[in-house]
Amino acid sequence: MDIGKEPKYKQLMDFIIEYIKNGDLKHNDKIFSENELMDKFDISRHTVRTAINRLVNEGWLYKQQGKGTFVSDPSAHLKNKGKLIGVVITYLKDYIFPDIITGIEEVLSEENYSILLGSTNNKIEKEKMVLTNLLNNNLAGLIIEPTKSVFPNPNKDIYQKFIDRGIPIIYIHGHYNNISASYIEEDDNLAGFMATEHLVELGHKNIGGIFKSDDIQGHGRYEGFINCLRKHDLPISEKGTMWFSTEDIGTFYKDESYSKIIIERLSDCTAVVCYNDQIALRILEIFDKAGINVPEDYSVIGFDNSKIAESAKLTTIAHPKSALGSKAAKSLIKIINNQNLVIKEKMKPTLIVRESSKKIK
Repeated sequence: MDIGKEPKYKQLMDFIIEYIKNGDLKHNDKIFSENELMDKFDISRHTVRTAINRLVNEGWLYKQQGKGTFVSDPSAHLKNKGKLIGVVITYLKDYIFPDIITGIEEVLSEENYSILLGSTNNKIEKEKMVLTNLLNNNLAGLIIEPTKSVFPNPNKDIYQKFIDRGIPIIYIHGHYNNISASYIEEDDNLAGFMATEHLVELGHKNIGGIFKSDDIQGHGRYEGFINCLRKHDLPISEKGTMWFSTEDIGTFYKDESYSKIIIERLSDCTAVVCYNDQIALRILEIFDKAGINVPEDYSVIGFDNSKIAESAKLTTIAHPKSALGSKAAKSLIKIINNQNLVIKEKMKPTLIVRESSKKIK
């Protein structure tokens, strides 16, 4: 047992669970004695008792006074799951995320579930830390927004621990291609198509785009963007199509020289599709400082229909927000009640037209 990674009691729990799952310990078998476990793993009696008590609480084991500790019925740990749901998203406090959490919480509270919140800031190592901490709780299920979802996830082994413990997972906003699981998402491909189609209908023929490279939403919106251009036999402006990552956001917002690059790359376009409302707002600011008028000179469209889109009078593709959170929570409860159920659903977006887009002359 490698005691340099997780808490010692947690590693001992994993060892015993694995023994049970492999059939080395069967229903009603007596497990190792405290002394055997202490000697085998060079750990304290307190650590052994902590691990055993948690396994008893989770239903993996049961105790008989004066006789010892034994393996429970194989399904007992599932029946004994708590009423606690882990909810992990990239950012907790701003943008559309409070509405999503509200939708989740309203459904779960009606079913007498509590939620344990975590955020990753779209960082892989932060995701690892959050998931590891959640494994120390008696979770009934997990709702999670994946981190840098376009890439194969390096935390796959931690997700597997949730699966091994019978803790169902449902992803929101995106999902990892190398992990099979249920998900509730906005149809980003359709959203990108709708945003671009709106600009085409306004007469724009040279349309630029700004997309996020490390999240699957950005790739879906880009795919819808190019599908629409191909449908209308319009050129794809490689010069006017830009990508940014999570790590580029600071540069995008603060580096004035980068602003000049954006203006130059969009110089042949009359409209731009932005990855989300935050990026669209930044484009509006860059254009305003450069004396470029929106929508007279450029039409700009974002995604999500956030509060900043309302205040900036921004044309945007509306995100389901609380409705997505609500549907994710309802779907997770269904899966908790039927472990064989797999739910994969994409929610249809809607176009909200405001003052940042205009028919081209």
